Amino acid sequence: MTETWPNGLSYRPVSGSMTRAKPFRTPNRTDMEAGNVRGRRSATKRISTIKFDLKLSNAEFLVFDAFVWRTLVDGTLPFTMPIWTGAAYATRTCKFAEDPQDNPRDGFDHIVSLTLDVEDY
Repeated sequence: MTETWPNGLSYRPVSGSMTRAKPFRTPNRTDMEAGNVRGRRSATKRISTIKFDLKLSNAEFLVFDAFVWRTLVDGTLPFTMPIWTGAAYATRTCKFAEDPQDNPRDGFDHIVSLTLDVEDY
């Protein structure tokens, strides 16, 4: 069963931080003997890579840290969370494409940078 983003933990990106790094997986390419190249999808699902920052309080960061490292087994398992689709938030299955980056600020909050692979984005 896929884990769910913890209740009460912020999922709204810091304003202006959300970018779509890759709209789809890079196609597999095979060089053919005749000289042409055959391209084909590398996944059966549409998976986009997005990047964004979350602003978390110290208490929220502790919940986030436990979720990633314990519940998601060092961030290796997929999970569902609300993702901004451009018109509204929708629940999508996600997986960490890169390790989360923590940027503590003034001892009162954290800016956590996430890079996620998102299904059906």
